[in-house]
Amino acid sequence: MPQNPVWIDLSVLPAFLATVLVLLLAPGPDMAFMVASGLNGGRKAAVRAALGITAGVSVYVVMIAVGIGAILATAPVAVTVIRIAGGLYLLYLALITWQASNREPAVMLPDPATGKVKTESYFRRGAWVALSNPKILIFFTAFLPQFLGAVTANPIVQLLMLGLIAQVLGVAVDLCFGLLAGAMRDRVLGNPRTRIILDRVSATVFALIAVALLVEVSLQLLGI
Repeated sequence: MPQNPVWIDLSVLPAFLATVLVLLLAPGPDMAFMVASGLNGGRKAAVRAALGITAGVSVYVVMIAVGIGAILATAPVAVTVIRIAGGLYLLYLALITWQASNREPAVMLPDPATGKVKTESYFRRGAWVALSNPKILIFFTAFLPQFLGAVTANPIVQLLMLGLIAQVLGVAVDLCFGLLAGAMRDRVLGNPRTRIILDRVSATVFALIAVALLVEVSLQLLGI
């Protein structure tokens, strides 16, 4: 008598959760971006940035679940182009953040027309930082299938479930670091000298991430 297909295997969750938490707590571009965003724009900017990163990573998770991730992971030219674009974008963020260090934090001031704080750009930046980091794509392509467990049906459901769980944990960790940095920012906004230092620290973080990424890509292209 044929057995019913297994769509979801929850027995893999303990090992999956433990592994994801360890990986999320390891320093990386997303965490550095969250800290820099919190220091530069405060807590509201940190929330926007965290949601942006989550949106960007969600695109990769869905792609992997439907099988596109495996295709892109084997296309080194496409991956290289994305990585170079991401590095250049981070350099752009470093430049505009440094230039803004001598100005009032406009992103945290209310719009005269609406009375609301303009922090929307942090969502777009966070999404692009995630999308321009193909290591996320390659990682999830190799990582998620390791936790299919006893699934015998189409693995899309299991992969989407695991991806969703990873996203929830990811946004929680990102928010913790971003809000902590944002709280520090809010405390020192009244001190222009300290604010300038924090802005330039965040700009330096962006620049270091960008340089490390571009150097790594260059060495790979040169075969070193």
